[in-house]
Amino acid sequence: MHYEDNNLTAAKREVKRPAFIQMLKDISRGREGDTGIPLRGCIAVEKKRVYRLPRDFVALQDSLVEVGNGVFIEGKRQLDFVNDDGDIMGGLVTSGTGESEVRDIRERTTRNAVDRAIEGKVFGSARRFGWLGASKNPYRLSNEEIDEKEWPHLIEMIKKRAKGKSWYSIAEEANALGLRSVRGNYFTPETVRYLVANPAWWGGRILNGALVLDPRTDEPVIGVWEHATVEKDGVGYETWLTIMTGVQSENMHRGMKKTSSPDKSQEPIRTRSYLWSGFTKCGRLNKLDEPCFSGLVGNRSSGKNEKYGDIYRCDDVNCKGIGRRSEPVDKYLTGLLLAYMDKHFSGTEEKVVPWGRAAELKKAVKQRRDMKQSVADGTAEWSDIHDLLNQLNQKIRELESERDEHLRAEAKRNLLRGWSHEKWNETDLAQKRQLIGEVIAAVIVMPLPEGRDKKAPFDPTLLRVSWKKAVAEKEHASRVDSQSADTVPA
Repeated sequence: MHYEDNNLTAAKREVKRPAFIQMLKDISRGREGDTGIPLRGCIAVEKKRVYRLPRDFVALQDSLVEVGNGVFIEGKRQLDFVNDDGDIMGGLVTSGTGESEVRDIRERTTRNAVDRAIEGKVFGSARRFGWLGASKNPYRLSNEEIDEKEWPHLIEMIKKRAKGKSWYSIAEEANALGLRSVRGNYFTPETVRYLVANPAWWGGRILNGALVLDPRTDEPVIGVWEHATVEKDGVGYETWLTIMTGVQSENMHRGMKKTSSPDKSQEPIRTRSYLWSGFTKCGRLNKLDEPCFSGLVGNRSSGKNEKYGDIYRCDDVNCKGIGRRSEPVDKYLTGLLLAYMDKHFSGTEEKVVPWGRAAELKKAVKQRRDMKQSVADGTAEWSDIHDLLNQLNQKIRELESERDEHLRAEAKRNLLRGWSHEKWNETDLAQKRQLIGEVIAAVIVMPLPEGRDKKAPFDPTLLRVSWKKAVAEKEHASRVDSQSADTVPA
């Protein structure tokens, strides 16, 4: 039987608690009045949810004595109320003072947060950008309903980050539109990261360093507050997972633990001030009579050379150096890149191919939870499952790392899919460099022929471009297969 007095305190003498009174009557007679279900005691999460006044303690004690050695359990601990020698009553009299009360309040607050998270109830926090604050008339909780004015801007921030735009660029564009945070401040990269990395926008919540999952389905618990959906907003849980693969901090948003160490080979291309810095390689023979192939870096011109503009230059200590003016190099290579993209990637559609081992990961996570529960229930010994649990944890880490790598790869491929010149114009420097890295292996910058003046006109033939043809061929084949499928008669 379940007895509950909602929103009624046990600390005030004048407050009547009908469910508590009914429970005592049923315990005293040993059964529930209507159904006849036998009762021999009470189980409570915390004893102060049952009684806080001496009179209520005595009434509960009397009912347990009347039923004949009745039982009272708090959490997982049984308290002997029937044979109490005065210690419980003595503690009750002083329970409202001292550190114990502070500790109890903290525990209740923590437990309440856990319960609300598991039940998917609305956050009890200050208003976040994109949602309305609390209101009495009409009644609503803070962050329960979306703000129709701010919501489209939040969704746009999420989509931009999912496509690889930097936190800085997103914040800069938000400020340019005149948007301000809930505190009236300008947006910063940290502010945007806080909003976009928070799973609340798709209905999720993080608790104790991990997403809150439904124990019956192993799927994230979706909150009852208004949130984004793929059908309505074009973004959802999978979008968030893609975004979080690029969050390389030791602690993710709100204390979420990293599932695996980031793969250095999968880290995004480092943002630089020059578009083709690093992609251009030195083609001169160095002092060791070997091809240099060091990356050219952008350098700002100064002094008497300032009129010629910035340059890409090889700074390797073993090389005599090679340099080109950055403006004509950028213009020529960008034109070449756009023509290549038009040829190989126009007409493709953005899509995310599902990861093939999702069911295996879900099964492993459930196995881990069941193993831990078996120890908690006493059906298994920790020493018996310790090694198995370590192996299972390692498997889960490997699967999560593989999933993150797949999501990163899909995000990169979607930079190429759905290609258009408008897409290039909408991207920031970091995204453009990431796109270049997807299709170009290197650009070898050859030295000037013997006898040619260093101030001679720019010669594009001295730039040798090496393309990642496998990427283009694969995408082209995918497009052809898709078109063929559309034309096959039923």
